[in-house]
Amino acid sequence: MTSSLFWPSLLSLPLLYVSFVALLALLWKRKLWAAGFIFGVCWMTSHALYYQSWLVTIQQKTANFSIIGEVLAVDNNQYWQKVTVELHHLDAKTSIALWQPKLTLYHSRSRKDFVELNAGQTIVAEVKLKPAFASINPAGFNYARWLVSKSIIGRGKLISYRLLDEQPSLRESGLEKLVDSLQHFPYSGEMLALMSGDKRLLSQQHKQLYQQAGLGHLFVLSGLHLGIVAFWSWLLAKLLNMIFRVHHQAAPIIFSLFCCLAFCWLANWQLSMMRALLMYGCSMLFILLGNRRKVASGLLLSAFLILLIWPFSLYNNGFWLSYLAVAIVLLCLWLGPKNKLAMLVLIQLAIGLLMMPLQVLLFGLVPSSALLLNLVAVPLFSLVLVPALLLLMLLIGMSSRFAQLLAEFIDSIFSYLYHSLEWLNASLSVSLNSSSMVIGLLLVLPLSAVLLIFYRERLYLALLLLLLLPSGSRLSQGNAHWQVFVLDVGQGLAVVVSHQGEALIYDTGPRFRSGFSYAESVILPLIAELRTRHVDSIVISHGDNDHAGGREVLEQTFPQAKRYYGRDKRLPDAHCQGSRLWGNLQLDFYLADLGDGNNGSCVLKISDSNTSLLLTGDIELLAEQQLVKAGLTNINIMLSPHHGSNSSSSASFIDSLRPEVVIHSSGAFNRFAFPHNAVLKRYAASTQYITGRDGAIKLEIDDRSYQVHSYRYLKMSPWYRQIISW
Repeated sequence: MTSSLFWPSLLSLPLLYVSFVALLALLWKRKLWAAGFIFGVCWMTSHALYYQSWLVTIQQKTANFSIIGEVLAVDNNQYWQKVTVELHHLDAKTSIALWQPKLTLYHSRSRKDFVELNAGQTIVAEVKLKPAFASINPAGFNYARWLVSKSIIGRGKLISYRLLDEQPSLRESGLEKLVDSLQHFPYSGEMLALMSGDKRLLSQQHKQLYQQAGLGHLFVLSGLHLGIVAFWSWLLAKLLNMIFRVHHQAAPIIFSLFCCLAFCWLANWQLSMMRALLMYGCSMLFILLGNRRKVASGLLLSAFLILLIWPFSLYNNGFWLSYLAVAIVLLCLWLGPKNKLAMLVLIQLAIGLLMMPLQVLLFGLVPSSALLLNLVAVPLFSLVLVPALLLLMLLIGMSSRFAQLLAEFIDSIFSYLYHSLEWLNASLSVSLNSSSMVIGLLLVLPLSAVLLIFYRERLYLALLLLLLLPSGSRLSQGNAHWQVFVLDVGQGLAVVVSHQGEALIYDTGPRFRSGFSYAESVILPLIAELRTRHVDSIVISHGDNDHAGGREVLEQTFPQAKRYYGRDKRLPDAHCQGSRLWGNLQLDFYLADLGDGNNGSCVLKISDSNTSLLLTGDIELLAEQQLVKAGLTNINIMLSPHHGSNSSSSASFIDSLRPEVVIHSSGAFNRFAFPHNAVLKRYAASTQYITGRDGAIKLEIDDRSYQVHSYRYLKMSPWYRQIISW
């Protein structure tokens, strides 16, 4: 099943049938290893095809859908509620009980009839949907795999709804009581998130700071938090055993499992918690059976059960992080010292050190300060904050006077933590770039050397190799003279040109009210992956958000870069004009004399002795005519103006340029239906690419020729990146 992470395509239904027949034959012949492999392939393929069938259902219908589903999670901001709904029915299609797909819906607060939704409610609703799809780019977060891991099949707008059950659930009633008790504290959001996984009180500002510091994972309920509950409840049961002189090994374990079940219920049975509960339960089962040395067998059993019930867990980073963390703990218990305090320190150091390479491989580069911060924060949360919050829940439930004092104590700790992180962020912040990895390794390697001296040689030599491995994983520069990346930024435009270790950025893609920015999530990671020594220029075609949304981020990150702007009242007056050399490339700037806005876009031609590239912004017919009169002609590669709008790409403009390759920077399923069919026909003589369909487009250009690569359909691109059709 793990191999499915790399499958370039799924088995067809006939091949799946043949594989199932082969499985039965192998079981008959008792070829169990081969049968296990075939079973894994069949099981994962079946779920993937089922997932794909829901996407096709949404894609084939343009009208609104009626749904019945349960609200799993709610994320609030001042503009809307982001609601995750587990589907029971989509029109006439009913989900399978053991595997129910999910939708991400946006519930606008601007509506007069707006009423907040809460987790646990079951709704009957009318929704406008698009199939779940991801932008495909060479660097940044793997959103396509995340969608599969969460079984999200669509996203859209909540038009109307009614509650199927007006009475709040017992869990929701308990949460409301917690909210009422905590909301007057400045750090109530942190407390409620750690108690129940509900982030309704956690502000966006606080979220961003924790994420920047590398501590965001501590506020997402996971196996770490369940492990804390398991440990402290087990310790409490052991203490009660000693007080009442009960000597029964099973009692603390059973009590601990009961407490873990209660915590999972309070967290609304989140998948990460359920996986951790299975891992813990299987490991404890082997201990109860008197087989302590084979606790690893319990982990393997839990892995089998998890993948049997939730096969897409393999696509979730948390699955791998959880198993690595548990494996590290077991390894330390097996090889570490007998002294309990020394063991605790060793486990903490080993988790911090050994988890870092996997975090780099899964998430890209991480802040170099994250390791040291986690070495302090994880014990603080494990030994103080989470146990205190669990006690606070009990005291609030009993209306104890001590609850107020305990809540004030916890709030003061969060206050110190938050203000310390603010100071670190202002004074010692390190951006996500290649130097961060170097600094991180400089912090990690001395600690690894200390461990190497005191413990088994082979184990820590392997650790050193693991730490050095991620630093070699970079985008290949190949032998290209220069490279161009037309990024997939939805209905927007962002281009990065790489030449002789330097970069030129043309437009930034949009920034959204939620705070998400393509400049931060796609452009900066790409600049880091390319090992760019210097950003030479930032060119902003005009002031629309889909082109200039990330301008401030890039200008603050690269203050020494030359700046060129189109004619727009929202932009500075450093208009693009003239020509200059950049290494071996010629840069020619064009600006039509037609006022502000689209026709005031800065147009850039980049050329070497053989190949020319034209970046066009949002120019329309009149600006196109001026550019042709200015002598612009014969282009090898170009971006279609205005994302393929029919108001641009006139026949005379195309006849003058005669491009060989045309790239339309248009979002998948965009509401404007760009690129327009008439535009596609006018470029019929050219090879055409659409970023929403093909993902980011990479151009490798040398002195003699150029090659075009589509990131969605690379030879080794996995199936989940190719799942949408156009």
